[in-house]
This record gives sequence, C-alpha cells and structure tokens, in this order.
Amino acid sequence: MHLSTEETLDLIEKKASQAQTEFWNAHIPGCAACSAHMQAWQEIRDRLHRHNLESAPAFVTHAANAIFEPRNEKSLREVIASVLFDSFSQPALAGARGSAAARQLLLSAEQFDVHLRMSTVGTQRRIAGQILSRGKDMDLTGAQLHLQSEGKRIETAVADQFGEFEFLEVADGPLDLVIELSDIKIRGTLNLG
Repeated sequence: MHLSTEETLDLIEKKASQAQTEFWNAHIPGCAACSAHMQAWQEIRDRLHRHNLESAPAFVTHAANAIFEPRNEKSLREVIASVLFDSFSQPALAGARGSAAARQLLLSAEQFDVHLRMSTVGTQRRIAGQILSRGKDMDLTGAQLHLQSEGKRIETAVADQFGEFEFLEVADGPLDLVIELSDIKIRGTLNLG
C-alpha cells in the first residue's frame, strides 16, 4: 500500500485524521516510493507558498479584470475612425507634433479625437495616447481600449481621468484600435508595418 496524491496533500496540509497521520508517519520512513512521493509534493507546495513573491501592480490587475468584466447586453453602435494626420505619410510635417522619431497619428470619429504616439524603446514598440471629446464635457475615465490583430484581442488598456492610455507591447503589422465607451464603439485601423 502506497500514498495516493490526495492522502499526501492531506498530510502536508495537516488535514488527515490523527489515525491516518500516525499510520503514514510510521510507514513513510520504511517505504522509498512513499518517501519520494511525499518529498516531491512537499517541494511543490513549498514553491507555491513562497513569501518573497510580490503581487502584480494595481493597474495591471485592473486591466486584467477589465477584460473579463461582464459586457452590457445592449449592443453598442460602432463607428469607424478616420486618420486625419499621420506623420509617416506627411514627412514634411514630421516633428511638428513632437519627436520626429515617434510616429504621430490623429484619428477622428464623430465627437471624439484620438491622439496616438508610437515609439520604440529598445526592441519594444509602445503606443501612448489620449482620447478627447470635442463636444460635451464627457468623462472618459475607465474607457476600455483594445488592440486587435486579425479580429483577436491582443492587449487591453484603460483610460485614466484625462483619457490617457498606453499599450506597452505592440506587435508589428496591421492592428485595429477598438475603444468601448458607454454607448459607442470606435474602431480605427493602424498599419504599423
């Protein structure tokens, strides 16, 4: 008779009855298989319960939770944003809206403007941006922004109280930026090739 995984975990977590604990404590020292089994599970438990691990930063957990928040059942009206300015397609104006090394884009959809700055730090491509309302003073805090590639969501950001957001690991190639507001979804195409 040898220890099962369930019995091993009960012993390690001190959930086994006193009779079981006494039996297995007498059996394990004389059984190489049970001893090895117990030691392997004890090592796994110790690694999972390390005290030197840190929690993820609050903004990361907030963004992760936002991905799984239940969606409002009403369908959102979707509009397509048009590109009003692209520093790569207008080289004479490069640097007019900031560093010439960073690509600047301005997207527009109905009463919203989306300002984007694409830069590379080391080998990582980043997008920092801000969504602004041209009309009424609209609170954009918590607006969810998603980068999609071929219809699949690859990264999510949440706008702060100023409508600012950032994507830290941006893939090459064509991407869609999808912005979900309370009553509208804005979609803009970004060609980052």
